[in-house]
Amino acid sequence: MKKYLLILLSVTTSIYAMAADYHSLEEIRDQWMSHTIKVPQGGKNPGIVQLVKAFQDTWHAYTVSPVLEKAKNPNFTYEADEENGGGITVDRKNGYVSLDNGATDSGYMEACVWRRDNGHRLFAIVLGQPVDPEIEFVCFYDYDPKTFTLSPETGPEQEFNPLNINNHVGYNLPQKGKDFIIREYDNNLQGNINHVFSWDGNKHHFSHISIDDLEYGYRWFNTKETDYLVEMTKIAFVTLPGQEDYFYLLSDEEEEGMLAIAPYKGDIELIGINNPISYHKLSFYPNVVVTEAEIYEYTSYAFLKDGYVLQMITEYPAKVGADGRSRITVEGWEDMDEDTAREKIKSLGQPVQIKPEWRKVRLNN
Repeated sequence: MKKYLLILLSVTTSIYAMAADYHSLEEIRDQWMSHTIKVPQGGKNPGIVQLVKAFQDTWHAYTVSPVLEKAKNPNFTYEADEENGGGITVDRKNGYVSLDNGATDSGYMEACVWRRDNGHRLFAIVLGQPVDPEIEFVCFYDYDPKTFTLSPETGPEQEFNPLNINNHVGYNLPQKGKDFIIREYDNNLQGNINHVFSWDGNKHHFSHISIDDLEYGYRWFNTKETDYLVEMTKIAFVTLPGQEDYFYLLSDEEEEGMLAIAPYKGDIELIGINNPISYHKLSFYPNVVVTEAEIYEYTSYAFLKDGYVLQMITEYPAKVGADGRSRITVEGWEDMDEDTAREKIKSLGQPVQIKPEWRKVRLNN
């Protein structure tokens, strides 16, 4: 019995020692900026595996070990995890490696390298795990070929502010191409808002925003489908007075044609249009987006609550022979008769002026 107990203690101690060799991701996140890293025999053009190994020799991240283990085989390129999705990639040619955790709660990583015009390299590595705790961060280093040294430096993420503090922020490094992406999971949209930073040969600069699967808004302003609406090239995230979250305002290049969109009953829906050619006019009130459609003879009111559409009310003018009152249609999460809807319209208050902070956008089609 004692023999088995000693064996068990030995195994347990060995496992603990192995775990103790790793730094936690929180430690690495908090301390990586304070350490330079030597790259043994780095030379003028160190490979991605060489740079990752130098990082690992300093920080011992548990998410990096599986990648380096596979990279011991110089012919290894990819192995899929058939059970959980994801896999391990070692792309020496394009300077990229990754561990994709698929549908599991385990950690993940990716790393890549860019060539700088001055002969240096920019090395980046992303480390993360979805639980215990949820964490994701990126480290940037300048590699100096004269000293074989990786020196920490700030990247676009240091000055990035999410649109909502509750949005999860993550990072994408390129296997092909040169863009660095800060992705922001929008809880209302239930998809990613991707902040794309392009490479100028030395560092990254903000280029544009792309939004996953935002097809609805794109269709409305596609010149292939209509002869007077144009493609959206700008986006603003607008928070009205009294709201704690934003809706989305898309615009053409001239900031004349606009679309207001927001989550409504589980989908992203059009809630307002501004178009001087079709005589749709947008206006804004506390909590409400209003569209007056002169030619089509209606006015729509989208009542918002923290970025979501709570109620859609549409008012049509009175016709000859009617009782002199406008016709009302009501849709939304609350039951409401016409008289209550009319009172709600009357209580809009004064319109508010908004000053959209426009950003370039490229919408998926």
